Amino acid sequence: MSYSINYDEMGFIRLTYEGDANLSDMKEVLSHGALLAAEKSCFRVLSDFRAMKLDLSVMELFRIPENQKEQSRELKMHFAKFRRVVVVPERDFNKYKFFENVAVNRAHRVKIFTDIEEAIEWLLEK
Repeated sequence: MSYSINYDEMGFIRLTYEGDANLSDMKEVLSHGALLAAEKSCFRVLSDFRAMKLDLSVMELFRIPENQKEQSRELKMHFAKFRRVVVVPERDFNKYKFFENVAVNRAHRVKIFTDIEEAIEWLLEK
């Protein structure tokens, strides 16, 4: 999996992923993204999954929000500071919508989109 992380002048961290990925890859990318968020004091994050292939089971999707909480503690950053959007291919929307429901039920501020412009609009809302 290849990825890029940068600060967008619109006021958010942009994570863009390409190729095959697994949960270990995601943890590494999230660590780098969190460090940039701290450096820029910016806790709005857009993750673009449209060119990534991530095959996860329902149980793996279910565990991600708790894993992200643990990772936040390790990085000494509270997960609730973050407002996140994940842009996914249309074919994967329902799978990631399940993740969104689990995450929101665990106090994460995250929303799944298939349209990047709509995602940015929601991310930048006050």
